[in-house]
Amino acid sequence: MRISRFSVSRSVLISFCCLAFAAPALARTPPVARTVDTVDHLYGLTIADPYRWMEGPNNAEFKDWLRAQGTAGRVKLDASPYMKKWHDKLSAASAAVVNNGAHQRVGNRVFYFHMEQGKQAVLRVRLEDGSDKVLLDPNLLTGAAHASITGFSPSPDGKHVALNLDRGGAEITSIELYDVDSGQKLADTIDHIWGEFQAQWLDNDSFTYTQMAPATGQTDPMTNMHVAQHRLGAPVANDAVVVPAGGMAGVTIAPQEFPGVGADPSSDWAVLQIGGARAEGRLCVAPKADVVAGHPQFHCLVDYADEVTGSTLLGNTLYLMSVKGAPNGQVLALDLGKPGATLSDAKVVLAEDKDRVVSLITAAKDGIYVKRMNLGVDSFVRLASDGSVKPVATPYEGASFLVNTDTRLNGMLYSLQGWTRPKTLFSYDPASDASNDIKLGASTPRDYSALVDIEVTEATSLDGTRVPITILKPRGYKPAKKTLAIVEAYGAYGTTLDQPAFDPMSLEWVADGHIYVWAGIRGGGEKGDAWRLGGKGPNKHHSIEDFVAAADTLGDKGYSDAKHVAIYSASAGGIIVGGAIDRFPTHFGAAISHAGMLNPTRLAADQNGANQYSEFGDPNTEDGFKSLYAMDAYDNLKSHVAYPAVMLDVGLNDNRVAPWNSGKYGAKLLVDNDGPNLILFRTDADAGHFGTSLSQAAAEQADHYTFVEMTLGGPSKLQPVMRKGKK
Repeated sequence: MRISRFSVSRSVLISFCCLAFAAPALARTPPVARTVDTVDHLYGLTIADPYRWMEGPNNAEFKDWLRAQGTAGRVKLDASPYMKKWHDKLSAASAAVVNNGAHQRVGNRVFYFHMEQGKQAVLRVRLEDGSDKVLLDPNLLTGAAHASITGFSPSPDGKHVALNLDRGGAEITSIELYDVDSGQKLADTIDHIWGEFQAQWLDNDSFTYTQMAPATGQTDPMTNMHVAQHRLGAPVANDAVVVPAGGMAGVTIAPQEFPGVGADPSSDWAVLQIGGARAEGRLCVAPKADVVAGHPQFHCLVDYADEVTGSTLLGNTLYLMSVKGAPNGQVLALDLGKPGATLSDAKVVLAEDKDRVVSLITAAKDGIYVKRMNLGVDSFVRLASDGSVKPVATPYEGASFLVNTDTRLNGMLYSLQGWTRPKTLFSYDPASDASNDIKLGASTPRDYSALVDIEVTEATSLDGTRVPITILKPRGYKPAKKTLAIVEAYGAYGTTLDQPAFDPMSLEWVADGHIYVWAGIRGGGEKGDAWRLGGKGPNKHHSIEDFVAAADTLGDKGYSDAKHVAIYSASAGGIIVGGAIDRFPTHFGAAISHAGMLNPTRLAADQNGANQYSEFGDPNTEDGFKSLYAMDAYDNLKSHVAYPAVMLDVGLNDNRVAPWNSGKYGAKLLVDNDGPNLILFRTDADAGHFGTSLSQAAAEQADHYTFVEMTLGGPSKLQPVMRKGKK
């Protein structure tokens, strides 16, 4: 489940969750969930909800029940003959990976995360002399729950850095300040900050921050946020609120919307961004000096109906990424210096390209860098101040998941990687038109290009739509119907999944003789905004059908068959996993849902629920509720059906998708399942929506791969442990 999709620029650290490998314990039968006689009558629908009692943020009975399910699942996984193989293989692979990410260049300094030996990411800075300095190593911090850094923001002069410190993967963080030269932590600490929301510097001494509302008095902790301003050294208690919850004169902010105020050293303007879990955003502007003084009056320029999906500021010009009338994206320029400027004054500076999808714009001193994608491969052009458009050559074809610029410097930092090629970080110099490897990418000792073949193809969905998929298969693979395969998809918020991403965990699965498929289903961004809308809200059934079509393609090609295919997704992807289980239970043999949204008709009762209305539907309206009901995996389970094997993977500290989504769905599935296949919970008491280190990723993937082999038949002669799901 997404928190916010709308931003000027963002680097995302993808993280995971883990459990340590242990010797098998004695099996215990987990308790059967009790039921209640709860029935809703809404908009002509009669909906029984026998596990409604599981809902609520501090539900001790449910937590005990879920922990017991997780303990039983842990015993079964550890008893599998496949467990040790995958634990050892993936632990070794993760320990061998060195990865640097989330780079931000400020002057001659580069701030970044450094990850090695499977540990939590360490915040470092490369200084002017080329040396690297550790600013904070969360692995050295003590406490009941592990510490991790979810994000950071350097000051414009690079002398201070504000970081978000998390405990236990809950993603509710504290902003801490560090002096870069001395390495000392400052006294300034700001609590109750969502982990994705970093400090936004106004100048070298002050910044804005988006803060969550007090924990008491509201069901959804992700509502009613406000923006405040902090000056270094001042008491946090004296911080002025510059954008109150609910808005201010001329600006109305709904409870589920997230406000944020940012600025740029090149400009006299500040930008108020308002958005959430949606592709589009709202934009308002005010003089930066007024924000610093604590009394801004924002003038709103962009609303959701304008279909603006990104922005960047250079001097007095606001550049906008727009999909209105241009589903592949175009770039607009609006002069904020013009008195009374409105969006109608914006001019097109880069027209839509019918073959390439605009996915990012960011400003540097020498112009605007635009990232575009075609069939998963990224490319760049630079819009210069004279209006010229110049292509930027890259050293090889791949995907770029990080682009970073500074409006006081020419050029950009950008990453590039392939399916079997680790990430490289390049510095592009427009003067020489060259990209130089600055040796802050990723590395692994194993050459996966010698072990894995890549096939880019398409699946045919139920309505005839061609869906892009990438099949990773063992080098020299010859079709064999019993090859185990995992198909992964997402299909929400316009997120692009089917792009070349170097992932040692999935590559190890392929190197072991199996197949891994990445499916770019509708709801994602693979083919532009029309593709996103094709899987949004009432069209969500297309996402499910595309997902299943990708699995069916393996049979069509003779690579596998339904009994040997597993499907996987996470978060909002729980909708497509659950929908596939409900509607197409014979098209695959196993399914894994990680932190899945499985009961969306209950979004109003879910933490972070209201934030999702624009993407999936508003349960408080008839159209919205019926849309949610159609995609609700829990409500659409049917009794006396032989369902495939299912793993429900849950972090007990999850503040994005409440664990009761998986609990309710799993409890009902255990009763409704009329077949012999295993229904299993995997839980982690020290994780939230995802975990935060490579070793955690390895342990989680080891459990997933073990589950697939034990239910679909791995290479061992031993019979997998099976359990009838019917109670």
